[in-house]
Amino acid sequence: MENLGRREFIKGIWVSTLLPFIPQNAFGTVRKGIHVTLPEIKFQTTYLQGKRKGGRILLIGGIHGNEPGAYKSAEILRQVKVEKGELFIAPRSNFISILANVRGYNGDMNRKFAKLSKKDPDYPYVLKLKKLIKEIKPDVVLSLHDGFGFHILNKRFWGQCIVIDEERYKNFELGKIARTVSRLVNNKIRNKKWLIPVFNTHTFSKNTKHPEQRRSLTYYCLSKCNTQAYCLEASKQLPNLETKVKTHLLMLKEFFRIFNLEIKPDFDFLIENCERMLNERKTYTANLKINGRKIIISSNKAIKVPSKSEVEFLSFHGSDGTNVIPVGVNLNWRKFTIRDSLSLKIKDDYLDIFKVKLILI
Repeated sequence: MENLGRREFIKGIWVSTLLPFIPQNAFGTVRKGIHVTLPEIKFQTTYLQGKRKGGRILLIGGIHGNEPGAYKSAEILRQVKVEKGELFIAPRSNFISILANVRGYNGDMNRKFAKLSKKDPDYPYVLKLKKLIKEIKPDVVLSLHDGFGFHILNKRFWGQCIVIDEERYKNFELGKIARTVSRLVNNKIRNKKWLIPVFNTHTFSKNTKHPEQRRSLTYYCLSKCNTQAYCLEASKQLPNLETKVKTHLLMLKEFFRIFNLEIKPDFDFLIENCERMLNERKTYTANLKINGRKIIISSNKAIKVPSKSEVEFLSFHGSDGTNVIPVGVNLNWRKFTIRDSLSLKIKDDYLDIFKVKLILI
């Protein structure tokens, strides 16, 4: 346990409850507390361009935070080299929910592409996704998910299928393309319960059974951006993360072929080496500044800090999924003041790596 001493404290603020974004000029008017600053949750994007002209694909992962097969697949593809075409990737579009390991920490983000209040914490990330789609004008948007169950066994389940909004929309042959992918992927799946059918929600139809899909990402792409889009669903009930990622890679391989985009190493290599890539060992550290003093932490640690202290998490070493969440505090708050001890989890996406506990003395 580390004790930073009272002589190092700076002016802080006492509050009876947790408060976000305390003005700087308020610090001198209070007596007790620890002021905590966490790094901004950034919207991650990757752009990969090949030397040869080809298709333009936008890959979106992590709209739902408890679907690791989806965003881990997107993350793996950030490591490849594009030989032909252009690949755009937004791997963790709902990073807060990924760190919390819940579907939607602020509600279902995939129901926020119609109308959304600027006060919604997800607003800036939804807006960035919308702008990304309109600015790059991809040939296709592929939205990755892990759904419940197996659609081939129960039509109410969303897991293990390719979701389309209509058989045909304008000049987009959504059904034809989805069935082509389905057929080619299913030829490589041995367990017949894991086969991947096409799920048509008929979103544009008057009598659709899924009117909620009119607020989804794929519907937005089609209706507002004139861009064809598909939802690729692995099953949450597949036995492990590796199998979920391989399922996504199998589907993506065929979509990349249809839309004329080539990568190196190819999909066969990625599928064969999926387990190794997912389990690659990393060294994790958190870089903090406490009352002007910088420290590096790499394992569970308790730190005693006096009242009126300022604690800032500066950066992390590990992966692009490494960040910090405070326990018992609104995760949308990146600046707040506490009046008691606080535990913070350093995470790599959904995995807990180590904890930092701040103890008020």
